[in-house]
Amino acid sequence: MSAILAINTGSSSFKWTLFHGDVLSLRGEAPWTSGHLPSRAAQISATLSSLPPFSAVGHRIVHGGLRFHRPEVLRGSPEARGDDEILRKALNTLAELDPEHLPTSLTAVDAVSSHFPGTPQALVFDTAFHRTIPEAAAGDAIPAAWVERWGLHRYGFHGLSVSYSTERTAEMLGRMPAKMVVCHLGSGCSITAVENGRSVATTMGFSPTDGVMMATRSGALDPSLILYLQEQCGLTVAELREALTKQSGILGVSGISGDLREVLDAAAEGSPRAQLAYERFVHSLRRAVGGMVAVLGGVDAIVFTGGMGENSAQLRRDVTSAFAYAGFAAATESGDDDRITSARRSSIAVLVIRAREDLVLYRAVRQAVLVP
Repeated sequence: MSAILAINTGSSSFKWTLFHGDVLSLRGEAPWTSGHLPSRAAQISATLSSLPPFSAVGHRIVHGGLRFHRPEVLRGSPEARGDDEILRKALNTLAELDPEHLPTSLTAVDAVSSHFPGTPQALVFDTAFHRTIPEAAAGDAIPAAWVERWGLHRYGFHGLSVSYSTERTAEMLGRMPAKMVVCHLGSGCSITAVENGRSVATTMGFSPTDGVMMATRSGALDPSLILYLQEQCGLTVAELREALTKQSGILGVSGISGDLREVLDAAAEGSPRAQLAYERFVHSLRRAVGGMVAVLGGVDAIVFTGGMGENSAQLRRDVTSAFAYAGFAAATESGDDDRITSARRSSIAVLVIRAREDLVLYRAVRQAVLVP
């Protein structure tokens, strides 16, 4: 039976899952450049060298731009060399749009090609799920000439996670909710409005830095603040990019950590900055979820996924309590599996769903590469 490797090169960690048939056989996750390894490329290569044989690979690719809206396959065969080179060049151009994620993803693609030549690789794009967003929500209020000249767009991200949460919610409830809000709260955070299974609005826009406050990313900012920091405070573009993606968010406000668990512990011990970071995070999420409910004209289900969304009952309570006016009622939580945390009498179903981007990758490989 063919083995399929799913690779997820996230902003904070490297995840991989090996499937044999429909069965998960091995799984691993590690922070980037952990231990003695000097680089992300070395870490990826070391992991690939340690794995049992596999027949095909699926990669989560964060940015597909406007060009890629379905999985693309690098065949790795001599016959497909020309097509593979065209695809690879197109991906290189997208690195300018997403310098935080895409170069590392392409490093993983190249590592597979180098270590396992001839192995087909399916590239599955996070942005693809959000191609259904209507035009009114898919752009910003900037000069039309800029949009036409440079193809500026609100792409949306976390599409693999949101699509899985959408399908899993329908399974758990026995129906597809007409109006659903998916909160992916991991190292990166986004809130997505899903109407009848299709994305209609999401908080991340041109880049994964947009939207709600995150672990180390700022989320949306007044553009005049950026201009002020450049013109009056002398910060360079490189300094701004580093600060807004790696030194802001929960880490930046708390001064302690981007890990919500550490910040909550510090808040419990009396740290005012940790408490402020948490309160500001909750406020950001409430505002975004409320905005998506307004876009949908109501809400039938709210889903929490991603590390923080799955593991912090306090965070879920503090976000969803804002919707008591709409008939939400919480139940006593228990268990670690996918579960419904709202009471039977609640007019809004609230679910906790484990992020399974690896399953989405596995299914995409089976469909795109046709592994028997």
